[in-house]
Amino acid sequence: MTFRDSPSTRDIVDLSVDTEPTWYPVPLDRSEQPLWGETLAAEVIGAGSSRRTLGAQLEALQIRLIGIGNPRMSCAVWIPYPETGRASSALAFQLTDLPAGSAEAAADSYLAELRADEGRRTPGIEYLSVTTWQGEVAAGPFVAAHNLIALRNPGDDEAVIEERTVFAVFPPGAAQMVQLVFSAESVGAFVNMPRQTEEVVAALRIELEATA
Repeated sequence: MTFRDSPSTRDIVDLSVDTEPTWYPVPLDRSEQPLWGETLAAEVIGAGSSRRTLGAQLEALQIRLIGIGNPRMSCAVWIPYPETGRASSALAFQLTDLPAGSAEAAADSYLAELRADEGRRTPGIEYLSVTTWQGEVAAGPFVAAHNLIALRNPGDDEAVIEERTVFAVFPPGAAQMVQLVFSAESVGAFVNMPRQTEEVVAALRIELEATA
């Protein structure tokens, strides 16, 4: 990774991820698109039980993401096989202000936090596997983790295994980093989740505020 710290940093004023057509943005204001899930399901699949199942899943996802209440977060959903009636993955990305100091130090700290998840257990959550790596995309250097996480609700006989990747991108000269979290609907939703999600991160585009 190559960090190019600047004595003065600028805010990120816009960001986007130029994903393939099977990724769809999730509106986080239901007053604007109250039937977004049903409408999108109708666009990608014909009438039938799969469409109803997909629509219900998308509606539940939208409500859950809105409930987080983070105005700096944007979301997208991946539906490569709509005929299954399931979305394969959700992506949430957001800006986070960098602490005082260099971006390289912030990246090292974030990477240490990702590694610290190895073996972590809290009620209903157990990290079974954590693999971290570092790299660089057009938007800047990044640190990342691939996780397998066992999730168990009270009363469940068996845990559900979630596959997840987490990225933190540090655009040169920016006052914020970009965090991206991919959550797969099931293990096997991706052929190679670290590689495929890094390809999405490689399409990240950011815009910094203009200089005075």
